[in-house]
Amino acid sequence: MPMRILLLLVVALVAAGCGGDDADDALGDATTALTDTEGAEETVEDALDEAEDALDELAVTLELQEQNGSGIGGTVELSATSDGTLEVEIELTGSDGGPHPAHIHRGNCIDLDPNPAFPLEDVVDGRSETEVEVTLDDLVLEEHAVNVHESPENAGTYVACADVRNQ
Repeated sequence: MPMRILLLLVVALVAAGCGGDDADDALGDATTALTDTEGAEETVEDALDEAEDALDELAVTLELQEQNGSGIGGTVELSATSDGTLEVEIELTGSDGGPHPAHIHRGNCIDLDPNPAFPLEDVVDGRSETEVEVTLDDLVLEEHAVNVHESPENAGTYVACADVRNQ
């Protein structure tokens, strides 16, 4: 864009040096190009819209599978954010309201490292939303699982789990 403006100015100055109506027209066009901010704003807005659409494509929805006869399932949505973090949204079905501690663990739902890799907000009334300091790309480099526990008092009992795989 700056190169285009510079080119218009050069053309306008050359034409102005020659005199005549064509020179005045060229100078007017160059002035318009320099003062027309509406077109620049639309270009910036288009770029922002495209960036948001690209981020939307960097979202994964996983099904939480019931564990230990809990009757609890649901979904986990992992979404990239514009600041390079990961938004984790959990929605449970079949829950009595909670709170249900939730974490991202290394491993998978069958072979889970009991030490959480990333803590998540407790699921209360079927919902939890947490921003985690990891990218989706980094998360899928190794096996991870999103795990929901029965309660803070009984965190050793898992009620729902979803494996995070390279989508």
